[in-house]
Amino acid sequence: MAGTIRAQYPTTIRPIRVNCTARVTPSLIMRSIGNGADGVLVIG
Repeated sequence: MAGTIRAQYPTTIRPIRVNCTARVTPSLIMRSIGNGADGVLVIG
């Protein structure tokens, strides 16, 4: 939605689009945190 309305957000945020929130597995979230992410936000 931020891209649609051309909203600005910090460059430290990296949005990653997936076709369905069900494809986001707990292991993917843990791998993201293990690679240095401060948090993971899943919005459906």
